[in-house]
Amino acid sequence: MVLDDPVRAYYQQNPLMVSSPFGGIDGVNRELLLDVWRRLDISVTGRKVLDVGCGRGYVGEVVEEHGGEYVGADFVASRTGFRFALADSARLPFGDKSFDAVFCIDAFEHFPRPEQAVREFRRVLRPGGFAFLSTPNYGNVAGIVKLYCERSGLYRKDTWAPFRHWQPQELERFLTVRGVRALFREGGFTRLRSIGHPDEVGLGLFPWIAHPKMPEAVMYRLQRVFGSMGKVLVKLWPGASLHTFWKIGL
Repeated sequence: MVLDDPVRAYYQQNPLMVSSPFGGIDGVNRELLLDVWRRLDISVTGRKVLDVGCGRGYVGEVVEEHGGEYVGADFVASRTGFRFALADSARLPFGDKSFDAVFCIDAFEHFPRPEQAVREFRRVLRPGGFAFLSTPNYGNVAGIVKLYCERSGLYRKDTWAPFRHWQPQELERFLTVRGVRALFREGGFTRLRSIGHPDEVGLGLFPWIAHPKMPEAVMYRLQRVFGSMGKVLVKLWPGASLHTFWKIGL
């Protein structure tokens, strides 16, 4: 557990960083979540769902509203009111074949042992189960900036991200679509499908849009430009988006 301690301490001290395109501290973006589920052909009705790295468990509200059973797991206890286990992603305290789905929403990039986490996802899934992931994607311009900032010494390794005006993370691994696919295939998953997020094409292709010294007037203009182009660009190149959403089946 020693490797996890700095990450745990970081999120205890920086609760606003427990966030995702789907929500976080202030609630859940139901419209986006349900749209992504529709596009990935995900249904939670009658399914038992484990949310690893659940944060405040905001996704649980939507799972239960749509007829699913929700269980959260995290190494920081942020909220009560739902079934919850204080747990390490590399050693989940659940029996084999206990769940129909494993959710991991903007937490996978913070796991020190991702290969073991993937094996645990597979272990606790029932036959025919699937994983639903939301992960940052650095296979674009943001990735080039991340590599430069970390290799030049401006940021420590695995700490740069464009979120909250380039605030350093404790552990923000360099994930790409290809890398996520390789990890899950090696872990025994066989059916992988991913889509990009049109609203974050700007951060993927021009991460300076969130730089702390970016003038607000320029930032708003850039957001409008990328907002108008996002849906087209992400269809042509899903990897242009800073976030990728996944359905990964056994």
